[in-house]
This record gives sequence, structure tokens and C-alpha cells, in this order.
Amino acid sequence: MTLFSALRPLAFCSLLLATPSIAAEQPPATDAATAEIPDGFVLAADETTLVHAASGLRFPAEFAGFTRLRERAFDPGGEYIAVGYDRPLGTGSDRIVVRIAVVHIEDMSAHDHYEIMRQSTMSHFSAPTLLSQGPTKIPNQRRLDAYRGTFTGMRDNQPWHFSLTTVNYGYWSGRMTAAYPESQAAEAQKQLGTLLAAIRLQQPKPPKR
Repeated sequence: MTLFSALRPLAFCSLLLATPSIAAEQPPATDAATAEIPDGFVLAADETTLVHAASGLRFPAEFAGFTRLRERAFDPGGEYIAVGYDRPLGTGSDRIVVRIAVVHIEDMSAHDHYEIMRQSTMSHFSAPTLLSQGPTKIPNQRRLDAYRGTFTGMRDNQPWHFSLTTVNYGYWSGRMTAAYPESQAAEAQKQLGTLLAAIRLQQPKPPKR
């Protein structure tokens, strides 16, 4: 159940986030049984879960109402991959969108990773406003170096909430963005909690050399 662009030659990874741009594009979900497996991934025995070969992180096709979106490998060796999830909210067309990236970055703190990605994350919304930012704790892995920002902004003439979280695992860095309409905040936060609880049970391992 589980699950970070960095400046070359540095590669980095994102763990808890989804880029707001996904909310606009809403790429189709992948049929894991028939789609081509992206570079850096292998298919688990269940034939639907993608496993990031270098870190061991697992990305099921569906979990707790979330559906995995089209995956991407930005590096053929698997040093930078991204996976998206989305889930309907309520009975209308609103959705919660999550983007997770996993990247290898040399000597970069969670704070520096966050600062590199903050403006890019905010640029996907009109009139973005920072609500909070600072170091954060990851439940069950409280010693990890992690940083989080929360924001509001406008999309399609309605207010949205979105967040950016970065985590430094050592060899790997993670980045996750999540976005959802403000009117659905209570439900979105509840559903996000379920997804994140599962993600946090995992910890990426350095690749075997």
C-alpha cells in the first residue's frame, strides 16, 4: 500500500505531495494489467501494484477509493519517479488529487527541497496565499527531516486548498502535493488521512549496489 524535479545532476524524490497541475489535467488512470511498465518500476505478484525497484516503495492501482494515475519515470535508472492518485469528492465533479515523487538528491535538506518547489507549486493557482509553513513530523517516523507548507488559491473560479510536503530519507528524498476544492476540505482531509497513513508505513531503502 504505498508509496519526489530537481536540478540536474541532483535527483530528488517527493513523498507526500501532488502537483496541483494534475487537478487541471486529470490524466486517465492506468490499466496496470495491460499498460507498459515505466522505467524504474516492476509489477508485483498481484499484477496491479507497481513497485519502485530501487527503493521498494509500493503503489497499488487502487486504495481507499483513490485510483492511481499515469506514472512517470524521469530518469531511466529509476532515480526520479512520480505517481499520482485521485479520488472523487461528494457527488459532483470535484476531486482530490495527490502527486508523489521519489528522487535521489545529494545532501539536500527537506527545507531546501521545499524552497525549490514552493513557487512552482503555487504557480498552478491564481492568487495563491501561504497559510503556514515549517518543519513537520511524520507519524511513525518522527525522526525524519520533513517540511510542509499549506496554501489557498483559485482555480476555475473557486477557492482551493493545497499543500506541499518534503521528506529527507537519506539516500532518497520525497515530495508530495495534495489539492482539493475548499468547499470539500473536511471530506478531502479525511480521505487524505487514510491514504497518507498507508504511505507512511513504508520507508524507502537505498538501492543495492
